[in-house]
Formats: sequence, C-alpha cells, structure tokens
Amino acid sequence: MPEPLLVNVKLSIRAALDRKDAPAAERLFQDALKQFPRDPDLREVQDRRTLHLHEEKVRAIFSRARADGARLFGHQWLPGQTVEDEELGVGMDRNSLDPRSRRKVDPVIKAALTEGYRSLDRGDPARAEKVLTGALRRHDDSAELHYARVLARGMGGNLKKADEDSLRAVTLSREAPVALSQRASLMMTMGRRAEAFAWANRALEGNPQDADALAIRGRVLWEDRKRSDLAIEALKKAAEIDPEGYKDLYQGRVRRFHGERALGSAGKGDYKQALTEADAALEIDPSDALARTVRGMAFFKTGKVEESIKEATLALKSDPGSKWALAYRAMAMETLGARRQALADFKRAAGIDPARFGPDYERLARAQREGSPPLWGREGKARVLADSR
Repeated sequence: MPEPLLVNVKLSIRAALDRKDAPAAERLFQDALKQFPRDPDLREVQDRRTLHLHEEKVRAIFSRARADGARLFGHQWLPGQTVEDEELGVGMDRNSLDPRSRRKVDPVIKAALTEGYRSLDRGDPARAEKVLTGALRRHDDSAELHYARVLARGMGGNLKKADEDSLRAVTLSREAPVALSQRASLMMTMGRRAEAFAWANRALEGNPQDADALAIRGRVLWEDRKRSDLAIEALKKAAEIDPEGYKDLYQGRVRRFHGERALGSAGKGDYKQALTEADAALEIDPSDALARTVRGMAFFKTGKVEESIKEATLALKSDPGSKWALAYRAMAMETLGARRQALADFKRAAGIDPARFGPDYERLARAQREGSPPLWGREGKARVLADSR
C-alpha cells in the first residue's frame, strides 16, 4: 500500500532533479527502490535502467506525487480560500463543502481551521490534528473540520483515520464535489484505485472542472483500464484547468501515446505511419528516447542507414540503457562495415539483456573472426526485431 513516506520520497527526487542535482536524485531513487520495490512509478524508472540521464521523463513520472501531496500533505486547502477569509470555506462557491446558502462560521470552527491550516503550512500535522480534534468534540457535524483533519491525518501518515474523516466529510457536505474529490485522492494514495476512479467520477458529475478528479480519472484509465484515448482527454482538461499541476503529466502521456502507436505501426511494417507518430511525440519532447528508437528502426528497415545511426545515437543520449537503440545502431554500423563499433554496441545490449542479445553478439563476433561479409544489408533486409521497448 502506498504511504506518505513514499510520496515524500518522490517529491524529494523531483526536487533534486529540479535543482539539477542528478547524483542526489539517483541516490534517493536507489534508496526508495529498496524500500518500495513494487511501486509502479519507481519500477517504471527502473525499467529505463538509469535515472539521471533522462530527467524530463522522470519529472513527468514523479509529477503525480505532487497531486497526492497537495491533497494529503498540506499544500492545498479549501478551494479558493485562505485561512484569513472572514467566512472560511462555507457557501463561498459551488465547490464549497457546504452546499447551503452563505452563512457565518462558528468562531470555534473558524479558529480551529485557521490554526489547523497554519500548522500544516508549518509542517506540523500533529498540532493541526490536535486543534481540529478539539473543535470536533463540540462540532462533530462540521464538514469543514473533517475535511481539514483528512489533510492533517494524511500528512501525519494515519491514512486509516483519514479515511474515516473523509467519509464523514462526504456525508456532512451532502456529497459536495470538493469532498468527493478529496476522497478520490485519498483512495488513490491508499492504492484503492477502483474506488478512486468511482469517487473521481462522482466529483466530476458535480464539478466537471475539478482538475484533481480529472487527473485521477485519466491515470486510472491509462494505467489500469488501458484506455489511453479517454485518459488523454481527461488529462488534457486537467492540464488546461491546472497547468502547473498537470501539464507535465498530460504531455508525458501524450508522448507515450504517440510513441506506443509508432512502435505498433513499425511492428506491422507501416514505417511511414511509425515516423508520423514518432514525430508527434518529438514535437513535445525532442529527446524522447522511444520515438528516436522507432525512427532509427524505421530508417534502418527502409535502407536509410545513416539516418538510422543518427536517430539511435540521439535515443542513447536520452536513455543510454536503451537496448533496442543499441541493437539498431549496431546493425546499421555493421551494414556500413564498421564492425568494431557494431560489436561494441551489441556487447552493451547483451550486457543489458543477455538472453536476447547475447546470441547476436556471439554471431557478430564469430563473423569478425572468420572475416565474413556484413550480416545485414543496406536494403533493410535484416532480421525483424520483435519488440523495441
């Protein structure tokens, strides 16, 4: 189950990358991987082998932690409100926790919310929870207090108790969209993704402009339900509403969408379409390693060997652990007679995936010893590689 410590670790990795401190980011990543080996974000980075050599991709992956942290770890309070508002969060707009008409907040509730939020801003969730709990002894029917205590308990790591407050806030607020959205975020952080999806959809029924709910919907559609088309639609809306929070996530998904379509087209032999899709990914991120690898494959298959080498080299600058970029550059080098360079690339690929590329390396090494002619021709009549991921 994901836990607050993991979110904080991800945010620390992101902060190190923002500081351009690649060694620190790498150390944090390796430590996190040991503690949370099954986390999908960390595993996704691990699949790319090296953290600090593709920083933009890692930022896009870890941006998801910001959304969770904003909800549960003290950076986003009642929608559009501050702790100084005279009528704190009650009846202020259609996203308010209280769907009833505008009214004054009880002084005890206002004071508790003010001090609770200030404590969270200072990074003191224990103090915030204590203050809010005291107020709730007198006002257990306050949706605002329960909503705030979700944040305090989440930041403090007590997700079970935060869950209880979340349900209470939903009930007391008469299922106000903001309470539903907060619950969706809490479910996402707790790893209860199907429930998160359901709560996000309910929040969007009341407020179609809820960026957090849209982002949760998009993530689940992409990662769990494999509906990348609908996921991108939801993430695009989230990015339009909250660019700072979700632009990176949206653009990262669009890149992957085009990259995977490019890979699929290349696998079917439709190299023209593969190049079109790869170019769409590169418009967003010129360093996208998958798109460059697909371009390298497409050029090699169509006999454009020099262009293949160029694209594979660009892919390797972004992701030195891309075994398929190494393989296609090796075959292109072999076609041009640069066997020594081809052997070096295949040796690296075999070091990453011995079962897949060890035989290729041995075959090429044997050809080198025997003085055989090139194993691949400029016409692109090379053995088809089944998977370039």
